[in-house]
Amino acid sequence: MKSEPNIMQEKTYLQLFGKKLISFKKLPTGEIIGTGPLNPLIEKLGLLTMFLIQARFYTGYRQLGKWNGKRVANTFAPPIGSGPMYRLLINSLKSRIFRTKYPIAMTFAVTYKCQCNCVHCSAGKHYKEGIKELSTKEAKRLIKESQDLGISILAFTGGEPLLRKDIFDLIAYVDKKKTVPLLFTNGQFLTEENVEKLADAGLYSVFVSIDSSNAEEHDNFRNTPGLFDSAIEGIKRMKAKGIFAGISSYATKSGTKQKNYQKVYKLAYELDLDNLMLFDGVPTGNMLKDTSEMLTPSQREEIRKFSSIIFKNNIKPPLSSQAWQNSIEGYLGGIGCLAANIQYYVSAYGDVTPCDFTPLSFGNIRKKPLKKIWKRMIKHPAYNHRSTFCRMQNPKFRHFYIDPIPDNAILPFTIDHLPQVDYRNYTGF
Repeated sequence: MKSEPNIMQEKTYLQLFGKKLISFKKLPTGEIIGTGPLNPLIEKLGLLTMFLIQARFYTGYRQLGKWNGKRVANTFAPPIGSGPMYRLLINSLKSRIFRTKYPIAMTFAVTYKCQCNCVHCSAGKHYKEGIKELSTKEAKRLIKESQDLGISILAFTGGEPLLRKDIFDLIAYVDKKKTVPLLFTNGQFLTEENVEKLADAGLYSVFVSIDSSNAEEHDNFRNTPGLFDSAIEGIKRMKAKGIFAGISSYATKSGTKQKNYQKVYKLAYELDLDNLMLFDGVPTGNMLKDTSEMLTPSQREEIRKFSSIIFKNNIKPPLSSQAWQNSIEGYLGGIGCLAANIQYYVSAYGDVTPCDFTPLSFGNIRKKPLKKIWKRMIKHPAYNHRSTFCRMQNPKFRHFYIDPIPDNAILPFTIDHLPQVDYRNYTGF
C-alpha cells in the first residue's frame, strides 16, 4: 500500500530578488512555522495582520442578509456592527495586548438525549447514569456567567437539543445585545411549531447535521430511517421563517476520496443555504481511539483550496472548513486551534472542556465558578500556548492526553488523572 507523501506546504508573502523575506511552512504534522528573515516583523504586527485578513472575509459576503438590522457575512459569527461583534473585537484585542486568552464562543450541550444512534457520535460516552443534567436555573446561571466572561457566540448542541423542553426558554434568556444564539440539530424536530418557537426566542442561526448528500447513506449513518428527508424539510421551514440556515458536516479520509465534501456543498448550494460548516473527521466520542479516518495532509490541502475558491468568488453559501481554519492563512487570521483559545464546551452535567471534540474536564460549574475553571484551563501546559493546528489530530497531544484514557471511561475524562506536560517537546515519534 502506497503511503502518504511527506507533504510540506509553503506560502511566501514577500520576496525580493528571489529571496523569501516573509514566508511560512506548514509541516506534515499540521504545525506552522515562519521561515523568512522578516517573519518576526509579522509576529509583532500580528494584530494588524489578523484584522486585515478578517476584514477581507467580512467584506466578501454581502448577500446573506441582515439580523436585527445588521449585515451578516457568516452565520456562525455575529453580524457586522452589532453588540456581539464589538465584544468579539474587544476580546480579540485584549487577548493580543495582554497576552492571555479571553473566550469568544461557548458550545453548550444542553442534553445527551437523542433519538438517533450514530456510529460516529462526538457526544458518545458522555451519558452519565443516575446524574441529573443541568436544571433550567443552573443552565441560565451558566449562560449569564459565560456572557460575563465575554462570549459573543453561544452554540446550543447535544445530543439533540430540541429534546430538552426548556430549550426555547434558554435561547430567549441569552442577551442578544451581547451574544448571538445558534443551534446545532439533527433536524428531525424542526416542525412548524418548533420553528415558530425558535423564531420567537430570537435564534440567530441553525446548523443541521448532514453526513451525506445521499438520503439512504445519511439515514444509515444515524440508524434513523427518514431522517434525511425530515432534516431537509426542517431546513426549508427555517429559511421560510427568515432564520439563517446552514449544514454542519465533516470530512473523513474515505469520504474525501469520494469527494463527499463537494457533494454536500452542492446540496447546500441547491438549497440556497447560508453556510456550510465542514469539520475534519476528528477522532472523538464513539471513535475516540480510532484515527483511521483522519484526513491526510494532502486531503486537508485539497479541501482548503476548495474553500478558498468559494471564498474568492463569493459563492453562496460560504464554506467554513476546519481545513482552512488550520491553514497558514487561517493561522495569520488569528484562528488555528480554537480549543481553550477562543472557545470552550460545557457538558449537560456542567463539565467544562476545551472544545466539543476534546473530552478532558477541567472542572464542573456545579463545584467551581466558570471563570476559575477557564483560567485553570488556559494556564495548563497543554493549552497555555496558541496552537496552529487541531490538537485532537496531533499525535503528540494524543499520546499524552487521549491514549491514556481507559477504553471504558465515561467522558469527559478528568485532566487531574493525566500528566501536566507540554506535548510539543515530545520526540518519541
